[in-house]
Amino acid sequence: MNTLAQLKKLKRFSVVMTLSAMFTLAGCQSTQTNVTSVGPSMNGPSDSKALGKEERSYSYNSNVYLNVAIPVFDPGLPKDSSGNIDDEAIVEEDIWPQVRRLEANRFAVNTREALSDTKAFGAVNVTPDANVSADVYVLGKINYSDTETVEIGVRVMDASNQIWGEEEFEYQVGAGFYRDALRKGENPYGPIFKSIAGYVYDLLIQKSEEEKKTIQAVSDMRYASMYSPEAFGGYLGESSSFFSNRSTITLNGAPAESDPMYQRVNVIKAKDQQFVDSLQDSYDTFYATTHDAYRAYQEETLPVAIDIRRKKAERTRAQVGAGILATAAILLGKNSGSTAGQVASAAAGLGAVYSLSEAIKTNRELGTQRALLDEMGQNLDIKVTPQVVELNDQSIELTGTAGEQYAQLREKLKEIYDLESTPLTQL
Repeated sequence: MNTLAQLKKLKRFSVVMTLSAMFTLAGCQSTQTNVTSVGPSMNGPSDSKALGKEERSYSYNSNVYLNVAIPVFDPGLPKDSSGNIDDEAIVEEDIWPQVRRLEANRFAVNTREALSDTKAFGAVNVTPDANVSADVYVLGKINYSDTETVEIGVRVMDASNQIWGEEEFEYQVGAGFYRDALRKGENPYGPIFKSIAGYVYDLLIQKSEEEKKTIQAVSDMRYASMYSPEAFGGYLGESSSFFSNRSTITLNGAPAESDPMYQRVNVIKAKDQQFVDSLQDSYDTFYATTHDAYRAYQEETLPVAIDIRRKKAERTRAQVGAGILATAAILLGKNSGSTAGQVASAAAGLGAVYSLSEAIKTNRELGTQRALLDEMGQNLDIKVTPQVVELNDQSIELTGTAGEQYAQLREKLKEIYDLESTPLTQL
């Protein structure tokens, strides 16, 4: 065998060995896990996490903890030009209003839990609306929800009316989520609320200690000014933005801690906050009561929602293809009759696409779950059992929904404040 032939043979052998080594390495790589360290920790016992469940950790290095209000989310129901619910749009966008209202409450609770887990804030409470007293407000709106995909718009503001940031979050539940028995207790939408909490945290840590203290002071003065504008209104200023209708509240000063009127306001504010804290039990009860029905609805509806999304994607591709064929026919001067047939064939998939509403109507199990959720989510505000609040030997009886009871409380507290502000009355 001549030298040239030997070299070719050696080259082929080298290529084969190289490819063999590559496949061997590839095979080895496919068997590796994400474990990078084994054996007991030399630094003492540590928390272990299940594989595939990496979560963000938070380390808040500050002595200032801002209180957060999370008003019940806007359910995102479309409105007409008069501000009324647009019934036609409700059907077109395939929305079940009662389910959205139920989600508006549940999603606010989910956000509260995720935000509390950061351990970077003071009190974090779900509230009936944005009129409560707080340092930071996390305002959410459900832009889309079909049990597979959820889209939530979030705006973060502080007590001075400054907008910290706005963002839209989207999450899609995987088709195999409910197959995993170990995830039975998990919220399929959980990741979106963790993302929201991380977003709010990132906005928080951009604030200096002085800025956070100022926000707290503005919050205190706004509450005091609500009860006595004459005594406390001068400590606040207001500036309007040229580019928006929103005004910003500024701090001009603060009363002495020993000021009798300020102390009186603080007593009332403590009762106000106590009531808001007590509302959390009602929101949690509502969440627990609706959990099983909502979970069953999610699980039963998920495969239907996935199927609809896929068919809509097929329809879009068919429409695009039909459009291309029609355009090509016009440009190339093809026989219009044959093109019409191609367009009709490409668009034939339209009949196979149906809405979630239609699927619910034809599926008895889905219909039952949806009817139950309709009943549970019939109110924009949750119902709260009647309660009595005691303040300075006076009893305040509250009835109705969470929002109604809070409005009643504010009105009664104002009456008590005005009464005790007279010269002959002692606190």
